[in-house]
Amino acid sequence: MADVAVIGAGFAGMAAAARLAKLGHPVTVFEQQPTAGGRLRSVEQDGFRWDAGESSTGLPAVLRDLFRKSGRPVERYVDLTPVPPRRHLLPDGTCVDLPMGSRAEQTRALDAGLGAGTGRLWTEFVDGQADMWDRFRRSPAGPDWDSSQPERPADLRLPVRRSLRHLLSRALPDPRLRAVASHRWVLAGSDLRRVPAFAAVDAYVERSFGIWRGPSGLGELRDALVLRLAERGVDVRYGSAVTSVHIERGRVKGVEVGDGTRFAADVVVACIDPLAVFAELLGSGFSRPARVFRAARRVTPPAVTRIGLRGADAGGSGGDVVLHGDPLVTVSAGGTAPEGHCARTVRMRGATDEDVLSVMASRGLDVRAEVVTRLDGEPPESAAIGDRDIAWDGWRAHLRRSALAEPVAGLYVLGARLTPGATIPEIGWTAAHVAGRVGKA
Repeated sequence: MADVAVIGAGFAGMAAAARLAKLGHPVTVFEQQPTAGGRLRSVEQDGFRWDAGESSTGLPAVLRDLFRKSGRPVERYVDLTPVPPRRHLLPDGTCVDLPMGSRAEQTRALDAGLGAGTGRLWTEFVDGQADMWDRFRRSPAGPDWDSSQPERPADLRLPVRRSLRHLLSRALPDPRLRAVASHRWVLAGSDLRRVPAFAAVDAYVERSFGIWRGPSGLGELRDALVLRLAERGVDVRYGSAVTSVHIERGRVKGVEVGDGTRFAADVVVACIDPLAVFAELLGSGFSRPARVFRAARRVTPPAVTRIGLRGADAGGSGGDVVLHGDPLVTVSAGGTAPEGHCARTVRMRGATDEDVLSVMASRGLDVRAEVVTRLDGEPPESAAIGDRDIAWDGWRAHLRRSALAEPVAGLYVLGARLTPGATIPEIGWTAAHVAGRVGKA
């Protein structure tokens, strides 16, 4: 049995805590905010509620595995359903509603929206990522990883030296298809020349397993995890900021919080910004790892505007919408609204003096007459959620950061900021990997 201290009660911290508690370890979670959730928190105004971070997720099997192996099935808490097709509005005026979860439907939709032959090109590109997915799912960050194996499988061999831009230029001669394939990374602020080609596996995962959300986005997932921690007897201490992690003879010994109280721990799982872990919590002996994360290219998150609209489906699409061009704009469904209304979250990447709603109107999505409430930027209570995002900065930087996930015995560093663009499934896999490394009590 190991005394476990988890730093941070975002999705990573709650997932790791639930799994470790189920394995029989006493777990204490330290969260400096008054509530749990991180990017799963909600933002509210005038009767509307929006997700602070993602409003949908791929690979629902990761969540099902998390809940099943820590207690009851996720279906007892969250009714996950597949989202409608994602609408892509391209600069040349073409439009395609791209469905998820079906190879044949994607092919037909692209041929209908972008012209005959585009569906075949896209399908061949996505099919080409199948081998990459097979490698990923057997890695320590994948669902089929065997926790009895101490190291990454030798045959993983990710193509780190080739960029996503290079891959797309070879596989997708149609610039519209390249835009569809890369919009997630562009929105995140990454230069496609610095994103490894293996990131293209996302297209295969979306097509194979779909995109899912709860009735009101992913806010219910946060509530379900808080309940799960209570069911597992996890001690969650809100308003409790960890100020240092104690290391003796190359092994974790505990943590100290703001009032000077020390807590003994055999295992520490740090689910906060890795730079804060190495530069602030571990002290001068970890200056070299701190430099690795200090050198990471920081990017300003996309500008965000949350709107409440009249009409249960204002904007003409029940799913997400991507308005391609410069600036790039995405409109995400999800959240809750008064009867006869809907909530949408708009994100914009790119410099412009125009208001985001005017940009949307110029691209064929004019909702200005339906807006009943609007919230620009992040409110103070959630402003820190995305203020330290990092962009892909080449494969060498990725490998250097990944190598620091277990810097000393008993210390595990994980979460959204360890790897650029980390998704809920990727974070969930990593939490499962940590639980497998620690093992049963």
